[in-house]
Amino acid sequence: MKLPKNFGGQGFGAMMQQAKAAMARAQQLEEELKAERIAVDKGPVKALFDGTGQILKLSIDKSIVDPEDVEALEDLIVSCLRDGFEQATNLRDSKVQQIVPKIPGL
Repeated sequence: MKLPKNFGGQGFGAMMQQAKAAMARAQQLEEELKAERIAVDKGPVKALFDGTGQILKLSIDKSIVDPEDVEALEDLIVSCLRDGFEQATNLRDSKVQQIVPKIPGL
């Protein structure tokens, strides 16, 4: 079996160094994401998320609360939560792409 170019000797050591640096950066990234704030505004329903996707706050304007139409309120809340989680996921993905080492053959 033929090993990838630069796999032995210095090439493998360099790849290990890249992997260690990426792991350290990933741990730092988690802290950075926790400090990020993502605001989602759906009119009467607003939410605040951190960059990891955790919801920090949910606000509902009492004018939208209608006992005869709970479904509309539920839809707004679900939409708000989905948007916030999607934005947090996109933020995390873009930051992870910046730290993933470029390993040949993978």
